[in-house]
Amino acid sequence: MFWNEEHPALVASAPGQPDHRLRIEPGQSVRLGLGAPRTCIGVWDHHRGRRTHCSAPIDAQGTDAQCARCAFRDRGRALARDAYTDDRDYTAYLAYFGPGPLKVGLTATERGHRRLLEQGAITYTLLAHGPLEAVRAAEKAIARAGLATERIRATAKAAAWWSLPPAEERSTALLAARRAVERSGLLPGTARLEERVHDNTAAYNLTAAPPEAYDALTGLDDDAVLAVSVRAVPGRLLLADDLDTGRVLLIDSRLLAGRPAAPATGPCRGLHTTRRIRPPGGAHEQRTLF
Repeated sequence: MFWNEEHPALVASAPGQPDHRLRIEPGQSVRLGLGAPRTCIGVWDHHRGRRTHCSAPIDAQGTDAQCARCAFRDRGRALARDAYTDDRDYTAYLAYFGPGPLKVGLTATERGHRRLLEQGAITYTLLAHGPLEAVRAAEKAIARAGLATERIRATAKAAAWWSLPPAEERSTALLAARRAVERSGLLPGTARLEERVHDNTAAYNLTAAPPEAYDALTGLDDDAVLAVSVRAVPGRLLLADDLDTGRVLLIDSRLLAGRPAAPATGPCRGLHTTRRIRPPGGAHEQRTLF
């Protein structure tokens, strides 16, 4: 899943051809056949603006769509293990996904808001910008101080939709953490950014209360068909209605990556799912969130 400005798109790629992006909109019907074998998606070459393709086989049911060799060469992963440097400007941020720890992260300043949209951040604030070394050091220091965490799992992000507080409370939590970071002097070597909170619920189409239950996609058969009407696209997840049965599906787009894809007909088939139900309590609060 790729975000261009505030519009999500599925990306199709083939050796010798430029990537093709299919824009995804709420209310849009998607009918997609997904085949086998599943192979590595390769590495995006930021300098050349194109993908280096790879045909190595990968786990048919996992969310990691890169082989070990391409994962090692991937710039984003290298950044996470402090094995990459460049001279671009970077920005540190705090992001709110739900009750509990905030996330601290960094993004190339040129990518800015797109990075937060792709992560599925509900609300966020940009802290400061500067050279990669200084911003990465600040990210780690904020995590060590217990003011935020560097990792939040996709399953936790989706589960939090049922218990999100109103926008004002999310903003208050972010600003309190931001001021704690600033008071603690954890941003040396960076330039502070304007104190501002951004909210992504409208961009994701998450302005209504989430469904009482949904079926989360956990895997695919080799001849699967996805036939859905899109409800919302929070980050790399799709909340959608099965066009045949009307059941609500939560689709992690990372499970689709690396599979041969083509337009399809007929109902959904070959989907492995797990039922998720709203936990008891909290229903009244959720209906006044946004």
